[in-house]
Amino acid sequence: MKEFLEAVCLGVLQGASEFLPISSSGHLIAMKTVLGYEAPTAFDVALHLPTLLAVLIYFGRDIFRLAASPFRWQVFWRIGLGTVPAAAIGLAFRSWRENVSPWVVVVGWCLSSVYLLLSRNREGEWTHPRFPLARAFLVGGTQGIAAVIPGFSRSGASIASGLWLGLRREEAFRFSFLLAIPVMLGAGIVEGRHVLGGGVSVPGGWPALCGALGAALVVGLLAIHLLARAVTSDRFHRFGWYNLFAALAFTIYLTTRILPSG
Repeated sequence: MKEFLEAVCLGVLQGASEFLPISSSGHLIAMKTVLGYEAPTAFDVALHLPTLLAVLIYFGRDIFRLAASPFRWQVFWRIGLGTVPAAAIGLAFRSWRENVSPWVVVVGWCLSSVYLLLSRNREGEWTHPRFPLARAFLVGGTQGIAAVIPGFSRSGASIASGLWLGLRREEAFRFSFLLAIPVMLGAGIVEGRHVLGGGVSVPGGWPALCGALGAALVVGLLAIHLLARAVTSDRFHRFGWYNLFAALAFTIYLTTRILPSG
């Protein structure tokens, strides 16, 4: 039962932090540092499958419309162009990210906090079918940079960048997640090819794995819905305060850990 509950908690954490602008990688590193608990690598990779599925389910109608409407094919050009810098940066810094210091998480949370807090009252008039190609490229580049800095939320960075570059709030939210689909799919293939070949070994066995995957899917859907409401109501920036608090709390913990006792 203990292993089952731990796996479900990891699924909840993955589902919430993958989409809310609070950084899933930052939370996982902090959990490993503070609690000394680290899930098997294959299990960590497997948890990305239900979060990808959550995006496909939530944006299923948008994806169908894009495929069915020739006019909206120009969105694919923007998504494709935005994917290029995100994928290139992610692949270039993949090995560096695997051995990052916990202090980088503090830096990432601080960057994310600034990004989010400065997005308040930002909104343009562009829709993503008409979004200038150069700006779509910049949004993708921002997402790529955030992906290699634990603590720097990918969704937060891309949505905030979209708002700064002139997208409407709802359009910035949609474009960010549509852009995330090929990035998440590509990352899952690259990571999964290396670690899933031998199967997924999880303490607690298949019941624990199924519980974790189910929790990640359900919580992921709820997190996307919550984020959508936060963005459209201009409350998106409030997540910046959470990131700032997380950075401060983790800094205090890391500092007290290295100070000599007595």
